Amino acid sequence: MRAENRVEAAKTLRQYVAGWRAWAFSQPAVSLPAAGDMGPRVGSEVERGQTRGTGAGRAYVGRTIGLGLAIALLSWHSLPLEPTASGVDGSWEAALQMASHGGVVFGTHLVFTYGPLGFLSVPTLWYGSTGAIAVGYTLLFRLVLACAVLMAARRSFGMYLGAAVALIVCCASVDSVEAVPLMILGALLLSQNTTRRQQVGWLTLIGLVAGVELLNKESVGIEMALMGGVIAIGLCGRRLTNPLVVLAATGGSLLLGWVASGQAFGALASYGDHAVQIVSGYGAAMGIEEGGLGSALQYPAALVAIVIGACGALHVAAGRSRWERGGLIALWVTFCFFEFKEGFVRHDAGHAAEFFVAIMGGAVGFTWKRERRRVGLALYGIMVVMAIVATIAAQPGALSEVIDPVSDLNNAIAQARQLASGSERGRIEARGRDAIRAAFPIDSETLDALRGHTVHVAPYQAAVAWAYGLKWMPLPVFQSYQAYTTNLDRLNANALDASGAPERILRKLEPGIDGRVQTLDEPLAMRAMLCRYRQIRVTATWQVLARGANQCSEPPTALGRVRAGWGQQVAVPAPPDRHSFVFVRISGVAVQGLERVLALLYKPSERTIALDGVTHRLVGETAGDGLVLRAPADIDYTAPYNIAPNASTIAVGKAGQGRAGTKALTFSFYAQHVD
Repeated sequence: MRAENRVEAAKTLRQYVAGWRAWAFSQPAVSLPAAGDMGPRVGSEVERGQTRGTGAGRAYVGRTIGLGLAIALLSWHSLPLEPTASGVDGSWEAALQMASHGGVVFGTHLVFTYGPLGFLSVPTLWYGSTGAIAVGYTLLFRLVLACAVLMAARRSFGMYLGAAVALIVCCASVDSVEAVPLMILGALLLSQNTTRRQQVGWLTLIGLVAGVELLNKESVGIEMALMGGVIAIGLCGRRLTNPLVVLAATGGSLLLGWVASGQAFGALASYGDHAVQIVSGYGAAMGIEEGGLGSALQYPAALVAIVIGACGALHVAAGRSRWERGGLIALWVTFCFFEFKEGFVRHDAGHAAEFFVAIMGGAVGFTWKRERRRVGLALYGIMVVMAIVATIAAQPGALSEVIDPVSDLNNAIAQARQLASGSERGRIEARGRDAIRAAFPIDSETLDALRGHTVHVAPYQAAVAWAYGLKWMPLPVFQSYQAYTTNLDRLNANALDASGAPERILRKLEPGIDGRVQTLDEPLAMRAMLCRYRQIRVTATWQVLARGANQCSEPPTALGRVRAGWGQQVAVPAPPDRHSFVFVRISGVAVQGLERVLALLYKPSERTIALDGVTHRLVGETAGDGLVLRAPADIDYTAPYNIAPNASTIAVGKAGQGRAGTKALTFSFYAQHVD
């Protein structure tokens, strides 16, 4: 950062502090207001006979929002405004923006962990309109997060410590932790007296937000909808009125957002079905465990954090009704379950940090009574220290890099200036396009083979289609690694067989994620590609396939069946002739029985496949779809773009499972003739 920028940011920071000390550091004793109402309600000084009027409530809300805005700016992390194609993330970010801009129908023509409003989570200027909306959404969320944590923390620890807690949580939350404000709101609603009108107002708001999030990030939407249901049941007991309010608001918001985003109403059922496939198959296919002392330390640290939060829930539950007590505990358990899955299924330093930030933010929703505030502060301090130690142990770095209000404020000012200038926004988009073209150059002959045709980019570099202005027509599961259930795999295979299939496929050599063999990720789709598409252009970095007639008109021929145990090597039969390839369907690999419970609560054991003795990660759910193993050069694509790994032996393993005496796996080999 330049010296003059630091001086400007420091000066602005001093002005904030001077202005807020006299105005913001006072707190009237008011309760949570009704949605849309700024006045104090039941449980406030009005209820105790100390009439203060609605002015104090409005002033308190105004101060909270104002100070929350200051905290949001002092913890501002620079938004990735310039488009980039940095691996898998850059690809899906580009795809969500292109899908929204191009009117692609989700559920039938696009399937991902994000929905038609997923572009809201991508504050990047791929397109001016959607990018600006996403930036506004990000600003709104950061403001809500800062205000929610501030409001809750100051109730337990006072203004100064409360503001410090809010600043720490917001500085650490590089990635969105959307459920934290809802956790805080739910804890406050269940721990204080509220009127019927307040309950209906807040539950309606919760449902509306949950509906929007179901169209943004599906897993977060499910989490928020379930948390809203828990809050509603805790508030109303045996009555069904409050849960119906949440259900109606969620459904109405979902339908309105679906139609407003230009989606076909008939595709909504498919969207829901495929969302379940994406969420349920994630643990088995995408779960990883990063090694090292830091990662091992994070498990006991996570347990301590969850227990400390539970202590806060039990503390505020004392004296409440049976339904409210159960609601508070159930709310914390639901919140921790989803956040633990987010942080530890795909367990690496980044995901684990998201868990600890979310837990630190959500735990402040439990207000400690005055006589127990020192206990609450001590417990919260232990949680924060353990979270910091566990996070830094896994991802070493100075704490000052996370908490740097002067730099963050300077970033906020600089980005505000960029966004305020239309010409600068245009330059940012142009720089991004040029950067992607420079990172992924495509020669003129390859571009000529693509121009004027619909194009799918495989396995995942969709940003290339945006940078070169190609007519993008993706397969529904546009990133091949995510077709990790048979239904999702079949969805892509059917799209390749359909009359509206992409006319060209642009393939780039990319390693499989997490040590997987990329061509084994979606077996049905790979076989459909091999049968339907012929190679028309190949370079050192790109391959172009053109769609033609189905060359696999004959049904596959059975070559034999072998039963084997985990880790036992099996010979792969050779193709019967120069115009046939060999594939195998492996049964017994997918998660089944009691392991499904483990997959729901955490993640199942990792599956592996050894090809000629070299071990790779295997997606067990699609192992029965038919993995292409051997193919003559006459019918396969030119190496290194060949589909078949041409392995002569195969063995399937399971983490923690030795070579069992029982033959749990069945290998069924087939030959497919290519005309």
